[in-house]
Amino acid sequence: MTRRPGIGTLAVHPPTIRPGRTIPAAPTIDLSTAYFVPDLDTLTSLHQGKFTDGYYRRYGHPNGRQLEGAVAALEAPEAGECEGVALSSGMTAAVSILWALVPPGAHVICGRDIYGGTYSFLSNYASRIGLTATFVDSTPAAVRAAIRPGTGAVIMETITNPLMRVPDLPGIIRAAGKVPVFVDNTFATPVLARPLEWGARAVWHSATKYLGGHADSLGGVVVASRADAARIRSLATAVGGSIGPLDAWLVVRGIRTLEIRVRRAGANALAIASWLSRQRSVTRVNYPGLASSPDRAIARRLLGGGFGAMLSFEIRGGLPAAKRFVVALERIRLLPSLGDVETTISHPARSSHAYLSPRERAEVGVTDGLIRLSAGIENVEDTLADLGQALKRSQR
Repeated sequence: MTRRPGIGTLAVHPPTIRPGRTIPAAPTIDLSTAYFVPDLDTLTSLHQGKFTDGYYRRYGHPNGRQLEGAVAALEAPEAGECEGVALSSGMTAAVSILWALVPPGAHVICGRDIYGGTYSFLSNYASRIGLTATFVDSTPAAVRAAIRPGTGAVIMETITNPLMRVPDLPGIIRAAGKVPVFVDNTFATPVLARPLEWGARAVWHSATKYLGGHADSLGGVVVASRADAARIRSLATAVGGSIGPLDAWLVVRGIRTLEIRVRRAGANALAIASWLSRQRSVTRVNYPGLASSPDRAIARRLLGGGFGAMLSFEIRGGLPAAKRFVVALERIRLLPSLGDVETTISHPARSSHAYLSPRERAEVGVTDGLIRLSAGIENVEDTLADLGQALKRSQR
């Protein structure tokens, strides 16, 4: 049996768009909106999806297919077992899973500590497609207790946003039984975790984050069985949710350095979290690699030798101190995103979780003094120096 290549090798060698006698060292970009068709029989076959040649961009395109193949190769337990679907954003991916794969009228269980956009959709819009949602702690016991007749899905994150909890996903999948579990793997990436190997029905990514990695592309990718991928693709075609070719090309470019970036940024995140935990101006640090984390043992078991590049911390003094801290930073900048090569911060209460009411934010632990930090790949000493001077100013 041929050995399955490692993640780094798979990332560096995405599938080619059009194999030939020679292959370009960098993937080409195909920006055509539509494609000339030689005859009516071919037109019919293209419309029915029998060929993967170009047809009309909303139905897919070469750069999107290359991205789909690249992410499926990283996520799937066995090559060719699953397919990717490239979409316009991470939220398009999440909504497409719910719309295409969960029965109308179903009950959905979702981890309480989850990305604010997902929380908001389930709270405010899911009922419009016939779904109801219950938010629970991300534990096997809580999921098991919440299952009832009509439960059609469980939604979880590999590493939660923004409190960096690491749920026992294999245990949750066992507790869910026949109820499918769908996992947002954005924070962990396939470098650290591949939930399909644990029995998740599908995974998705905001490709805008670590897969792309350079703050220059927007997209989402779902990886699922061929049958489920076909249903999601059909929905995306109907509603116009496909990714653009330039965004797809940029994400494929980013994937080629994914393992190196995730490992380096993760090492920096551990150093930053350890340093922050010793600062008097910081009242708590959320990072699964710390000895104080309640999830450290689970993270060591599930996350492939790393703990991720995301952390969050609470500044003493609440919102006034947080405002002073943000303004005082010199190198680290405020960014309503994450997963880039440079270290950035965000304020969840006013960005990712601004969708939530103050009561809802309090329930999930998102306070006005909470800062989320996305560790980059810089020399960590420079990052610590900037954090140090800004924390001092925040306490004045």
